[in-house]
Amino acid sequence: MSEAVDNYSESRAKWPVNFDDYELGDVIGRGATAVVQAATIKKTDEHVAVKRINLDRCNTSLEEILKEIQVMERCQHENVVRFYTSFVVGEELWLIMKLLYGGSLLDVIRYTMQLGNCHNGVLDEVAIATVLREVIKGLDYFHSNGHMHRDIKAGNILLGTDGSVQIADFGVSAFIASGGDITHDKQRHTFVGTPCWMAPEVMEQQPTGYNTKVDIWSFGILAIELATGTAPYHRYPPMKVLILTLQNDPPTLDTCAEDRDQYKHYSKIFRKMIEQCLQKNPDDRATAKQLLKHDFFKKAKDRSYIAKNLALKFQDRKKMEEKIVSRRKLGLSRVVRVSDNGEWKFSSGSEDENSPISNDEQITKIRQLEDQTVQNIDDLIKKNDIITQSVQSPSDLTVQMNINGMEELSIENNQIFKLTLRIRNAQSDLHDIKFDVNQANETVEDVTSEMVSANLIDERDTHAIISSMKQLIENPTLESVVFTLESYIDSDQPPDDKQLLGFAQLSLDI
Repeated sequence: MSEAVDNYSESRAKWPVNFDDYELGDVIGRGATAVVQAATIKKTDEHVAVKRINLDRCNTSLEEILKEIQVMERCQHENVVRFYTSFVVGEELWLIMKLLYGGSLLDVIRYTMQLGNCHNGVLDEVAIATVLREVIKGLDYFHSNGHMHRDIKAGNILLGTDGSVQIADFGVSAFIASGGDITHDKQRHTFVGTPCWMAPEVMEQQPTGYNTKVDIWSFGILAIELATGTAPYHRYPPMKVLILTLQNDPPTLDTCAEDRDQYKHYSKIFRKMIEQCLQKNPDDRATAKQLLKHDFFKKAKDRSYIAKNLALKFQDRKKMEEKIVSRRKLGLSRVVRVSDNGEWKFSSGSEDENSPISNDEQITKIRQLEDQTVQNIDDLIKKNDIITQSVQSPSDLTVQMNINGMEELSIENNQIFKLTLRIRNAQSDLHDIKFDVNQANETVEDVTSEMVSANLIDERDTHAIISSMKQLIENPTLESVVFTLESYIDSDQPPDDKQLLGFAQLSLDI
């Protein structure tokens, strides 16, 4: 059966609601509070995807998560990922969904960039038109049913190996039509989304609110992302992205180019389609139905083209991930570097805004960028500058805004703590991992999550590291803390806090 065409009337009762009935497989996606794994239903040998949300670490309320589930249950369309069932396992909520092995559009971008030769564009117009036509079909379905997604970006568009294209991740979605179990006004006011893809009216927080046209803006940014490899303003921290989006003219392929002729081969009709999406006045933007008739999509091929040219085999993606991780450990990206004396240095940003960015660095920044989905203004402030701390000058670190009624914001108390984590790696060699914590715009949880994503620490040790980090920050007179590692299992060598066997040391660098 095609991955894109399902019997949607199939009863949810078919899907087990006990974790013992599932055999978990490869991790196919990871975020700060959720992991997505391939899984097999033991009794039927059917393959599914399991999104495991850690409720203790998730900033989203249970009420909002339940709304996400309700949204997913309601959506029955070939361009929307299919949801089967959900249940709680300990501190986790498990969402059982259709498994698509073709990866996300973000995977496609990263994989293509890993191959190199992307200076003049990542995907060609035929590929872009083919996938975007399917995405706009899904958005038309959403909007026709009084629903908006609010976080359209490459990482949330999944591909099936049969060439199907499906919109996923409804964590910030909302209904705007009355009726049913979820009732809201026809305008929304909540500050949600991912800054680089966020429509101006969401940022402005106007009393009149916003509607489905926010997805059209994000769709236009997605088009630029597929062509250039990333969203506009990707070098800047989230708060600066807001300011630039509100102050500047709408982005274009040319404003995203490093040189004047970089993207000159992309056609006028493609540029026109982007322009019709990226109108600051929502009333001037095209609707999803209008875009479906746009001449640009005459370039689109059928799904067999996607299956052959874009959908990545899982093993290819896995090898790509392993290659990127190994490069990080060797110090070939700005996320993990090795200094002359052998120390590992962890950094969440580029050292110089104007310095050249290699493909590996760009790929790393793309992943971090897409992880910046925010639920409210406070969440934005916490995530602000998580990628490019050093881009801002000290005077920029106090940001005050009062734009069209937006409540004045400030980022102050810019105290940066320099820390060193001494820990043994998988080969039992001691390494020093140096990193900063900027209290003005990130939490210790954010930094620890980044270290887990970079494979520097074991996820089982996150709570101990977070606790120790907080001890040092809250009591700067305390120079170091030695703590137990939950991940340590070695029957031949008993734990030894002096030798740091089963223990690690976190120190405050003065």
